[in-house]
Amino acid sequence: MRPRFWIRSGLVLAIFATTTWVVPQLWCGREAAGWYAGDEALQAELGRGLERWVHRPLSTAAFHTSSASFDGEWLFGTYIMAALGFGQSATEHPALRTRHVALMADCIDRLLSPEVRAFDAARWGSDPIDSIDSIDSIDSLGSDAADHVSYLGYLNLVLSLHRQLDPASRFAALNDRITRKFERRYLATPSLLLETYPHERYPVDNAAAIGSIALHGAVTHTEHAIVRRWCDLAKARYVDRATGLLMQAVHADGSPADAPRGSGTALGAYFLSFADRDLSAALHAAVASQLVGGVLGFGAVREYPATVTHGRGDVDSGPIMFGFGVSASGFSLSGARIHHDARTFRSLYATVYLFGAPYTSDGARELVTGGPIGNAILFAMLTAQPARP
Repeated sequence: MRPRFWIRSGLVLAIFATTTWVVPQLWCGREAAGWYAGDEALQAELGRGLERWVHRPLSTAAFHTSSASFDGEWLFGTYIMAALGFGQSATEHPALRTRHVALMADCIDRLLSPEVRAFDAARWGSDPIDSIDSIDSIDSLGSDAADHVSYLGYLNLVLSLHRQLDPASRFAALNDRITRKFERRYLATPSLLLETYPHERYPVDNAAAIGSIALHGAVTHTEHAIVRRWCDLAKARYVDRATGLLMQAVHADGSPADAPRGSGTALGAYFLSFADRDLSAALHAAVASQLVGGVLGFGAVREYPATVTHGRGDVDSGPIMFGFGVSASGFSLSGARIHHDARTFRSLYATVYLFGAPYTSDGARELVTGGPIGNAILFAMLTAQPARP
């Protein structure tokens, strides 16, 4: 009886282990191949869910970060990421183009509202739109470098993408003005890092601005030499040599102000896909080799490399659990799709599905736990456009 008992017990344990290992990740990852391939129905469903958020009277009261500044950033980020998702899905699927380009315009109108601009104006002491054409704009701290990259860098990327889809874009003149401002400011800044807020310099935010300039050049058939110059300097100075990750924050002299991190590197890889596909690919490869991990087929991305033992979460990283960051994991979906990394994409999507709890009603999909900012970010990351020859 004893051999039979152990055989039966072994079979039961093997079945249990296999079921525990395989079934959950198969279920949660069953749509990953569709998202990776750019399934139109999936993109349209999530787009309809975002449309509900965009057309609600969203305000900073929808966010609860305990900081008025961060609440404002999240309101701004919701419309930025939603607009990027609408633009990318419109690029990939002509059937969605008319509706999604119109929704992009709705997002831009909200982005230009005084309420959404307020978070940046409060930090700088000057309005970002009013600062565009003034070479000598002075902020409340007496600086003549009111760069406003926190607002204008991201806005201009959306404007450039909208213009690519709609050559008659009513935002074209604003797109030109912001691009000229950035070129002027970069030429006057030896470090080539404009300030997000006074005395705060983040390469990832500059990556958004550079991506916007590059896309503007592609749309208007204009050569912006600053794009190549910035990317070359970033490779030499703002990519950590030991890990290949993007520096998270930099002092005025160009020295690191924080350890390289997963959230900034993954998001930087996404923005730089509009400007320098090779640099974007290198950053994603660094994330994949240095930070991607997981268990039972569910993938996640660490916020800090293994050499950093004191890293803590913040508003950029989102919650960090066992070293793995929510933002880093979500942002990395874009690099995996852009650079044809199907394995990483599938494992990360399974995790997003598990914790996001997507729900579809009347043809519209939302991530129950995501709220407006989470749904918008996932829409932009899942629709990031694959690199083509």
